[in-house]
Amino acid sequence: MIAAPKIAESSQQWSVGLWSLEDVINSSVVGLCALCSQLMLEQLVREPGGDQLLTDDEIATVEGWLQVTLNVARSFDMKAVPDRVALIKRQIGFGITQARVASEYRVLRETIEFEMKGQLIYRYPSVEGSVLFSWEEDWEPALSGFPSAKDDILAAIDLWALQHSTAAVFHLMRVLEHGIRALAKDVGKTFDVQNWQNILDEIECEIRNQAKALPRGAAKSERLQFLSTAAKEFHFFKDGWRNYVAHNRAVYDQHSAHSVMDHVRSFMNGLSLHLSE
Repeated sequence: MIAAPKIAESSQQWSVGLWSLEDVINSSVVGLCALCSQLMLEQLVREPGGDQLLTDDEIATVEGWLQVTLNVARSFDMKAVPDRVALIKRQIGFGITQARVASEYRVLRETIEFEMKGQLIYRYPSVEGSVLFSWEEDWEPALSGFPSAKDDILAAIDLWALQHSTAAVFHLMRVLEHGIRALAKDVGKTFDVQNWQNILDEIECEIRNQAKALPRGAAKSERLQFLSTAAKEFHFFKDGWRNYVAHNRAVYDQHSAHSVMDHVRSFMNGLSLHLSE
């Protein structure tokens, strides 16, 4: 018998999510390929004295392959395979022959192959995949300043990488709402149920009030410049994209959605230098 390979412990936790090709090669898929090869071998090879009980060393090898099987089953969300493994383990506890192990391996392999037929794997195109893999680094300032925007940021990038460009723009507009809420709070307003136009009107009214009330000097100039520029940018986002995607008036392709993503990322990263949640 061939000893079972060592499978990364983290692979036991994976089922649905983003895997790199390296992850796939170095984790459960390696175990799956080795497992199916070994199960086929055990099915076909009958050693002399196959009616003999397994030795302690052989039991250790079988149990190693059963653990690989469980790792694979967890990673690929298989349902029936763990039950087959549990059945084999019970038989080992009572004593099992080499021939019986070979027979059980055949059934186990067939069970794995049947459950693999329902698995779907998507390969991200290289360009989209590179953007997705670097998303935390690219958005680090925004993630630091607006941690509650994380889910929408990731959803936007992932949807864009999956070619769902319009949905990506929708989530990018949700990302901006974290920024407009912080800007409203900074001038003493609350962004809750208002539409964007109403809260921007309130923000700009307060900017005018501060322009009158703040003492002259560099601090006043810098603050008014920041507030005015931020409010202007939100107007651009509203009139350029938000109103269209929110009211089902536009469809975006990969290029246009990527342009929106670049603008939103640059703006939110810059906004985080002045505001945070």
